[in-house]
Amino acid sequence: MIKGERCIPYFFLAPAVGILLIVVIFPLIYSLRLSFTNFTFGMPESEIAFIGLSNFIKLFQDSYFLNGLKLTVIFMLGTTFIAFLLGFGIALLLQRSFFGKRVVRTLVVVPMTITPVAVGIIWLLLFMPDYSFINYLLSLVKVTGPRWLLTPRWALISVMITYIWEWTPFFTLMLSAGLAGLPREPYEAAVIDGASRFQTLKYITLPLLKPIIFLILIIRMMDSFRVFDQVFVLTRGGPGRSTQILSYVVYLTGISYRYLGYASAMSYFMLIILVVLTLVLLRLLRRS
Repeated sequence: MIKGERCIPYFFLAPAVGILLIVVIFPLIYSLRLSFTNFTFGMPESEIAFIGLSNFIKLFQDSYFLNGLKLTVIFMLGTTFIAFLLGFGIALLLQRSFFGKRVVRTLVVVPMTITPVAVGIIWLLLFMPDYSFINYLLSLVKVTGPRWLLTPRWALISVMITYIWEWTPFFTLMLSAGLAGLPREPYEAAVIDGASRFQTLKYITLPLLKPIIFLILIIRMMDSFRVFDQVFVLTRGGPGRSTQILSYVVYLTGISYRYLGYASAMSYFMLIILVVLTLVLLRLLRRS
């Protein structure tokens, strides 16, 4: 190969690498630098000072942050495992032959194709206090629906329902693909041995699907940990602090209150949690 031709691939890659450096790498490095300072938006440059780990230490004394961390863990675990169970159930159903299967499969995917903000607006209309369509349906069976978004007890549940509705199709698609790729021989042997459907599911399907299950759990747990759109559209963190998950606390701290140094420390602490969580799940995946 001519010496000049070796540079051609790098020439075509250069714009993408440059955009990556500007959009991703530079903000990461800059925000890391901010996390060790007392920087507040509008502060004179002469007052900006390096404060070491003070912002990170402050996190463990901040009730707003600790409340956000607790709500985020509840949200992450609740939405991930409920969406997984629903998606797995639908995936098993779609493995059977029935009338209208193609229509059902298409409808199942629809929520995932809608942008998160649009999903939030749709469910905001469904949860509206005075015109709640969900409460109207409940009234038909003589059940009084709650004030979904105005009650601290129900506000987080409302956001979780919205997120589950949007991302259950992801589990359905991934698990359907996994189920379609499983070998038939173990199932044929199970039928000959007289195994029940539950035994087949427990001892054949789940063990064979374990790598796929771990992978999609990692993806969805990482995404649900940093959810923001639905909270912003539906509740704006309220009522009170009942839906102020970590990403919204970071937004309030950095954008509303302008404590950019402290908000950067929060963001990096979230990143550390996600990295640790991912490494633990990957380790469990390798063991399995």
